[in-house]
Amino acid sequence: MIFAGLTSAYLVSRGSVFWVEFKKPAEFLWSTVFVIAGSLFMFLAIRSIKKDQLNHVKIWVGLAFLTGILFTVFQYNGWREMQRNGNALNTPVINNYGKYGLYYSLLYQGKEITFDGYDFYYQGEILSDEIYNSMLDFCEELMAGSDPHNREHKFKLTDYGTAFTLKYEDQVVTYLNEALQIANQNITPEMQNQLYWFSESRVSNRGDFMVSGRYGEDFVIWYKGKKLEYQNRRFSIDGRPLKAKEESDLNGAENQASAYTFAFVLMHVLHLIGGFIALFVIWIRSIQQKYSSSNYLGMQLGSIYWHFLGILWIYLYGFLIFIH
Repeated sequence: MIFAGLTSAYLVSRGSVFWVEFKKPAEFLWSTVFVIAGSLFMFLAIRSIKKDQLNHVKIWVGLAFLTGILFTVFQYNGWREMQRNGNALNTPVINNYGKYGLYYSLLYQGKEITFDGYDFYYQGEILSDEIYNSMLDFCEELMAGSDPHNREHKFKLTDYGTAFTLKYEDQVVTYLNEALQIANQNITPEMQNQLYWFSESRVSNRGDFMVSGRYGEDFVIWYKGKKLEYQNRRFSIDGRPLKAKEESDLNGAENQASAYTFAFVLMHVLHLIGGFIALFVIWIRSIQQKYSSSNYLGMQLGSIYWHFLGILWIYLYGFLIFIH
């Protein structure tokens, strides 16, 4: 009933707000394989106990327990992959602070570096690997100096002005005495916060979105059942640009699809903990040969619960793949 409620809420929510459709981590597919294998091993364990093949029982239950661990490992890796790609439990859709050119942009040897939403350009050509990697190193230095946990806010910048220079809303930012300044005044705390997210977005390879990747390939955004088009860093729907109200709503939208996915997986893990406890007890009792063809109710109940966990995950995974 909990998962029926969550999936129903998912369907209702996605029809009325901006909704991110993103690729599911490959780890979720592997975890599905392992949970199916675990159910198969428990089926073989029940069949073996009915024949009083006690040595076979402990092997099948042990393998089921092992595949359960592998399922959990791949689930965890799937969460990590989602987070690395910008799909967190609570995150906006649009990169409102770190978007290139919104507040900050970069100069290289006095000439502007431009960004088309995916790639960086210098003098009309895509940034070379050498300059791009140097830019990332520079942004890591900016991150360290603007980090909210760095109370001193001192910047240790290498070759500032010779290689890279910052611009803030078309004003050149100068560097003096380990501080960044505009018009001989240190940048404000709000500017430092904007700088942190600007540099963090470069290091994390995010452009205009909190989700990583290329729009249309790795993810898309839907609004009231219609796919948004994204070209030249502008959004349109049904061939027309987004209205001011729609664009404002998009800028303030939360990635609810990501939040629901985490809710599904975390709720399933809570059920999985109970399954692990039951499976471990069954495994120990099978090693102790406490079960027989006339006494295996505990194993049967644990097996039913483990099958339920598998079926539930397959339902959730199928829902996220086909409905999402």
